[in-house]
Amino acid sequence: MLLGSGIEILKRHVWPFVFLLVLWSPKTMAQFGPDYYQSDSSFLKTHSPHKATFMSALVPGLGQIYNEKYWKVPVIYAGFTGLFYYAGYNNFVYTKYKNAYDIKYRIKNGETGLVDLEPKATLENLKQAKQIWRRYRDLMYISIGILYVAQIIDADVDAHLFDFDMSEDLTLHVEPMIEPIQTTAFSNTQGTSFGVRCAIKF
Repeated sequence: MLLGSGIEILKRHVWPFVFLLVLWSPKTMAQFGPDYYQSDSSFLKTHSPHKATFMSALVPGLGQIYNEKYWKVPVIYAGFTGLFYYAGYNNFVYTKYKNAYDIKYRIKNGETGLVDLEPKATLENLKQAKQIWRRYRDLMYISIGILYVAQIIDADVDAHLFDFDMSEDLTLHVEPMIEPIQTTAFSNTQGTSFGVRCAIKF
């Protein structure tokens, strides 16, 4: 039950951001091909994946700026903001139930002068609540780590594909076709075949 709820939170708050990060623009969806040279062939035109990876590892989003994918930066920081918020909130509730559990446990063992923070809850109820919210908090910490790694990978992939481009002349030609055919294998009688020819230019 707890694991199912935790996975649901992970799906709801993390994967949308990871999904947005890997949505490439048409430029980055180009086919792989050989590196190309400038017109004077003096040097190979490159965009350093190592630099993009290091920049994103150093400061999240910096590699995306280097790759000129500026729109991804607010997505990354919106994700971090949401995850840190939920991590802080879950930790706050976890601490609340943890303190209530500790006090009730000490009261049960005969210690006096303490105020029961949750008088209607049993010791077992508080223990379960503490475990639930600690799990939620830990899942948020894991999610933060996943998002951090995802934006590094995204920067590296975009940097590798930065110098590739796909022609805008991507067209589909459909035209009728008439082709002579031989009606039988042992005869010279000719027939006619009608059809449609499709050609993709890219």
